[in-house]
Amino acid sequence: MRNKKLLWVIGILFALLVVLYFVNDSRYEIQEPQKKNEDIEKVEGIQVSTDFNTNTFASKAEPKVLKDLKLCDSTVQWSDDLLRPSCTPNYFRVFPLKKGLDVAQGCMVLLKAGVNGFPVRRFVVYEREGKQMVQANGFIGYPIEFRPQANHYDDVVIRFFERFEGQKYFYNCLFTWKQNRYQYVRCEQINDANIKPEKQAEVSAEILQILNEKQLVF
Repeated sequence: MRNKKLLWVIGILFALLVVLYFVNDSRYEIQEPQKKNEDIEKVEGIQVSTDFNTNTFASKAEPKVLKDLKLCDSTVQWSDDLLRPSCTPNYFRVFPLKKGLDVAQGCMVLLKAGVNGFPVRRFVVYEREGKQMVQANGFIGYPIEFRPQANHYDDVVIRFFERFEGQKYFYNCLFTWKQNRYQYVRCEQINDANIKPEKQAEVSAEILQILNEKQLVF
């Protein structure tokens, strides 16, 4: 009887050790998500909705710039065909590149997953050079937050996704406008958990390498 109890206790202890091993065995060193009442040293941001079902255009300038960028079919008023999208808010969300700037002079476009045959959401930045709009940046991801800056070019937090060894990873990375393009600053969260401060630089460099190798930024 004692032997059975001893084996049962040993079994429980072994199971706990296995659980603790997997809990602590993380690809990255991260912290628990910050509680809402904790102070976080960052600029107060504006959350971005990526729900195309509730999206609307503010003016006629948005469909016009989409047409000029050749992202959609302007000959149809409304389309349910992802391969031939209409220039409508059910497929695209348009943001001004700079506060107060006409979108025809510079804009950021979020494209719905599946549009023009591309399977996931894309976020593309355009700026006017002379008579034409040129692409400054492209991301295989989507914006989740804009943070106002003194130069009126918002910093943007972009959410990326990848699979590694069968597990899903979501990276929330900060970009800032510099030298006519959005440049990587750091990765702030992985799977919505904050990166440990002492590991911030190391992990951010590793994430940037992943983004480049997997062509999640272009």
